[in-house]
Amino acid sequence: MKWSRYNRLFKSKRNGWLLYNAAAGSFLQLSDQAAEAVLCIKQNPDAYDFSEQPQLYLTLRHLGCIVEDSQDDDFYNILKMRRLTAAYAATSLLLTVAITRNCNFACSYCYESNRTGKPMSHETAQKLLDFIAMHKKMDKLNIIWYGGEPLLGIERIRELDAKFKEANYDYTAMLVTNGSLFDDSIISDLNMLHIDRIQITLDGCKETHDSRRFQVDGKGTFDRILENLNKIMNSDYKGIVQIRVNVDMRNKADYIDVYRLIKEQYTDTYGKRIFVYPGFVKGDGHPDASCFFDSSLTGKFVADIAREEGVEAMSLFPHMASYGCTLTRHNAYVVGPDGELYKCWDDIGLPEMVIGHIDDFTNWNMSLYARGMVGASYLESEECKNCFYFPVCDGGCHKIRLRNLMDKGNRDCCSYFRDHLEELLELHFEQKQRAQKTEHV
Repeated sequence: MKWSRYNRLFKSKRNGWLLYNAAAGSFLQLSDQAAEAVLCIKQNPDAYDFSEQPQLYLTLRHLGCIVEDSQDDDFYNILKMRRLTAAYAATSLLLTVAITRNCNFACSYCYESNRTGKPMSHETAQKLLDFIAMHKKMDKLNIIWYGGEPLLGIERIRELDAKFKEANYDYTAMLVTNGSLFDDSIISDLNMLHIDRIQITLDGCKETHDSRRFQVDGKGTFDRILENLNKIMNSDYKGIVQIRVNVDMRNKADYIDVYRLIKEQYTDTYGKRIFVYPGFVKGDGHPDASCFFDSSLTGKFVADIAREEGVEAMSLFPHMASYGCTLTRHNAYVVGPDGELYKCWDDIGLPEMVIGHIDDFTNWNMSLYARGMVGASYLESEECKNCFYFPVCDGGCHKIRLRNLMDKGNRDCCSYFRDHLEELLELHFEQKQRAQKTEHV
């Protein structure tokens, strides 16, 4: 037997000894006496005499804290196998469809610096339908309507939706929009268009938001977005609305303002039909790079918001990671308005990042495709293989990993738990304690 490499035993500032295992997702508080015994066990589990403490042995085994000699390596292989199986599954098709690259906003941090380009044509839409039909093993079609601003191409969305229904696809859609172009007609069609999730961005209070997310003519957008959001939430729309706050060092204090605004406005449905979450803007290559976040600052932000405001902006507890993104999933693509294919949202409009085209299966850039799928994969990294966080991390941003591979860079890809695990676990523990007390009142 041995002490699992996925254990973290520590004495917290406010709650004594806590023991967490990343592989099993187990977490418990220990008395000083139990912690003393566990510290001895940690040194050499085989040498410890459990004869008078059989329950301690059973507990540590059940929680995955002491394991057979090969168990951690076996766990790594099993988890790697499951993640690879998910990455190469052919039963679902995920398409992020940029209906247009045009946008009525001129956001200060937009990575799509060249917003020109014609909308997707009827001919390209037909080729997209043919491309989808080529995926014979597909049982589920997942669409993300994207841009530019996708609602500038609402008629093409309606056209494709009708064709999906005609083909009898089992499909769902998400709409990523700036929120400014909703009218009564679009709102009334949301359910019919199978849009079960909408993402709208608010970057803070009115003054902050309007200084960052403004129209191409310079006018503010905050009031229009809130008006449209209210119309959606008071309509018969059955889906979920995600309010994203793009956070950097300049507006991090505004996150809580947006959270309070939305929660107070939609008290009865918050957490059910609408919620607020942070998106952390990366600054590499941006003139204001010093204003942006890395994983350590992200972890600090999450901890500070939880400790000071009692708000869980992101999970305080590390859960088993999901299985990758478009870049690392074989049956997932970003489709540009002209039918060009990419493997990351960030690549739209960059000719050098095109991997192929929806009407040409013979002339793909398989080298670039493979770099993202395999070459830059954290599953091929010895550092990640031996990392404590492997069970709860899916490699961070795979586009950043790909860029590191291509230019020998050392950009941060790690989990926000890395530098703040113990504080976040303690905050999670206290949150659970408060919830239990509330249940018993």
